[in-house]
Amino acid sequence: MKEEVAKKLMEAIGQFRRMKRGHKHNPGELKPSDMMMLTKMVEMKAAGEEMSVSNLSAAMCVSKPFVTNALNAFVEAGIVERIADASDRRMVMLSVTPKGEALIEKSWKEFMAAINGLVEHLGEEKSILLTELMGETYNFLIGFHSANHSAHECEDMAEDKMGEKLED
Repeated sequence: MKEEVAKKLMEAIGQFRRMKRGHKHNPGELKPSDMMMLTKMVEMKAAGEEMSVSNLSAAMCVSKPFVTNALNAFVEAGIVERIADASDRRMVMLSVTPKGEALIEKSWKEFMAAINGLVEHLGEEKSILLTELMGETYNFLIGFHSANHSAHECEDMAEDKMGEKLED
């Protein structure tokens, strides 16, 4: 019985992976990873934090080459600019351009429309249950990953953001 349930869960998770694989991003459309990075940059700016490749890499728990590759594409698209630090020419600061901010806002509205549509489709009770189950799943997988892999992980990966109770 347990193995059959595990197989059904695997199939359900596989549906999301297949859906993601089949999705082609249109020009001007942000991939989820792009959206996360740009949103983090806007958050860092709002908090008055210095935006450099190193700081962004640390804040997102990703490698510097990953950040650099994404930034190259962002700069080419005109949604991020690199600014030489006047006091230290070796340092390069990052800034989201107005075009980038508009793209983030547009993408965020589309994403929230999809999430609101899902809440409407499932109803409030099932949406809250789904949120709680996703939080429990996330916490389990973080614990499983930590127990089975090296200890070199970002400290905030285990932070339970998904499991928080919904208010309102």
